[in-house]
Amino acid sequence: KKAPKHITLPQGAPYGNVVVDTDACTLCLACVSSCPSDALRDTPETLELRFVESACVQCGICKATCPESAISLQPRANLSPAAMQPVTLYAEEPFECTRCGTPFASKSTIDRIRERLGGKHSMYDTDDRVALLSMCDNCRLEVLAEKTGDPFAIASRPRIRTTDDYIEAEKSGLSVDDFISKD
Repeated sequence: KKAPKHITLPQGAPYGNVVVDTDACTLCLACVSSCPSDALRDTPETLELRFVESACVQCGICKATCPESAISLQPRANLSPAAMQPVTLYAEEPFECTRCGTPFASKSTIDRIRERLGGKHSMYDTDDRVALLSMCDNCRLEVLAEKTGDPFAIASRPRIRTTDDYIEAEKSGLSVDDFISKD
């Protein structure tokens, strides 16, 4: 009889596999940064998430760190020699800056950011502002500088009130209650 390659283990076992939901993963690689055993890895040349099963201790830090909840743990003992080799769990073509063509993120990351911010956040309420999300950091600053002169003046903040403001207001007959927002 041939021995099984994988033996299912109970939850909390110190060996196992990491399963990635590729529909949810944006390749932010937060899991790679948090993995204490170097079981999850990235590659400098390509945009991919790699995994070495023999190095995984099923600590769950990758799962807890994932902002997209795309990681689940699968406790098991992998008896095959392949457990020692890195395997690609997910790969994507990089997204290129719409202005200079420099690759700077994954397409799914840019799509997710556009979906969450475009038209829904005061900094990205116009088509020109949403277009900034498709640019690398250098081009984004250049476009902002060309249009406004100050790339950091995207949104103005209200002036902070100080004690002196309240003292001056009291002299003109206003009270602290006049400053409390009714929203």
